[in-house]
Amino acid sequence: MHHGTGGLWLLVAHLRWLSLLLVAVVGLGEARAQQAMSGSGRPASSRLVDTPFKKAPRPIIGAMRVPRESLPQIENFQLMGYSPLPNPGGTIARGLNGPIGISGNCLYVGSRVGRRPGTGPAFGTPALPPDVLIVDISNPRKPTVVGSFPTLLNATSRELRTIPDANTLIIMNFRETGLDPGEGNNYQIYDITDCRRPVLKQTISLGQDRPHEFFLWRDPKERTRFLIYSSIHLGEVHEPSVRVFELLSPPSGPVSSTPVATFTLAPAVPHQEPVAPSEYRDDHFIFDPGGKPSVQRNNVHSMSVSPDGSRVYVANIHAGYYILDSTRLAQKLPCKRDTVTEDERSNTDPNLCLRKLNPDPKARIDMTPPYGWTEHSAYAVPGRPYLLVSGERNGTDTCPWSVGTILDISNEKAPQFVSRYLVPENLEANCFVGGPGDPALRREFSPHQQLVFSNLFFISWYSAGLRAWDIANPVLPMEVGVFVPRPAEQIVERFRDSPDVWMWSHPLLYNGYIYVADVNNGLYVLRYKGPRCDEVPKLGLFMSNTNFQLPPAQPPGAGHACP
Repeated sequence: MHHGTGGLWLLVAHLRWLSLLLVAVVGLGEARAQQAMSGSGRPASSRLVDTPFKKAPRPIIGAMRVPRESLPQIENFQLMGYSPLPNPGGTIARGLNGPIGISGNCLYVGSRVGRRPGTGPAFGTPALPPDVLIVDISNPRKPTVVGSFPTLLNATSRELRTIPDANTLIIMNFRETGLDPGEGNNYQIYDITDCRRPVLKQTISLGQDRPHEFFLWRDPKERTRFLIYSSIHLGEVHEPSVRVFELLSPPSGPVSSTPVATFTLAPAVPHQEPVAPSEYRDDHFIFDPGGKPSVQRNNVHSMSVSPDGSRVYVANIHAGYYILDSTRLAQKLPCKRDTVTEDERSNTDPNLCLRKLNPDPKARIDMTPPYGWTEHSAYAVPGRPYLLVSGERNGTDTCPWSVGTILDISNEKAPQFVSRYLVPENLEANCFVGGPGDPALRREFSPHQQLVFSNLFFISWYSAGLRAWDIANPVLPMEVGVFVPRPAEQIVERFRDSPDVWMWSHPLLYNGYIYVADVNNGLYVLRYKGPRCDEVPKLGLFMSNTNFQLPPAQPPGAGHACP
């Protein structure tokens, strides 16, 4: 509930939706929506608040999703290849796909659930362990499932990372249901020398604590040293919710289940604290007026780390965004392992492994309440003093979902709002029966995971598909690409029983192609053809959930020729 220096009022005062034209259009749409909500009888089409810009580039507000029956929706992308990602031995889309990772000609796809889709009591069969699918991408135009291997029954393989030059795959599992306490919450480390036949080598156990996301940092000075930054997020959360594990010479080198560093804002900011429901916006609970929470959770959702390892950018579910100094940990200097935030003096000790740069526990960019979402992601823009952050709001009845924000971190102790980026479905005025936010459509428009370059980023956006944004001018982010596939007709088990699009995974760039997985519908291989496509590298593997393959900052026009 603390907005730090600048705060939301600065954002509102600074933007004003950037132009009188945009304000006028949005204002007109909001007025129509208000009339509709009060029973004006206008047709749904007249209630919509849409962007006035019908072709890319579009400032601030991206393109509205077309109806399901009109898909695909493609702008400045070219579909190069597709796989429905069937179950082992199957031919149709399995559904419930999880994260993806690439090493050589193999692409791995984890599972969002703790069993094979289509098995278990609901299907009248025994539950089989979830599978990580192995996809041959030697021909990107024809990605083909060529194998699989099981992970842990009742645990979801929710995140994974590869270290291609070390022949290593790391899978993060967390208990979903049915296991005894202390089972299923871990990191599994595989040898993928033969990428089609992973061999489990080691496990980092988290006991009863469930991880949620992780960032894999490689020491640029000691390239066999890795740090796994893990959040503890779900179930009965036990602080510290930031834990760091050291991995040496993977996949078989020394590793321990004892963290080398931890951080928590508690008890100064309790991981749970009461909040007055009246502090939330009414128009964020249109379809569930009684759903305003009376408790907020302040544990960490995810984080990212600077290439040199000296900074950690933290997304804390309801406590907002802040930055940690991790210099001593990165440089292997002696440091105090555990940071417990008792008060404003706790983070002033320069010998801490992880130290909040602004030691005031209240100094955070904090948006919830009044907004109804959680803070999800925080990624630094390579070579520039900006941070891309975005919220998440799960559910098909939680319109108006969350938006993305750009922060100026020139002063790391006091980040400032610069601008927002969103799709029309994120506007409160579009939450009405018959509109794009109608729960009957069983869709969700939360941004999720980013692939970030210096002037351009790609982002999976659930039912809004994959989007591309130009941020050369961070005050005026411009949407420059859209890909929303046509959903598969046959799916073994649909996410949230939805027939729609659920673009969820981190987009990965590999040798000039973007790989991204839809939870329901499968794997898509794309080529970006829009503005700044010359800045998209054509060789190598680029991921934003690690530091060791991020692209260097590039001046405009210094990349490769566009397709």
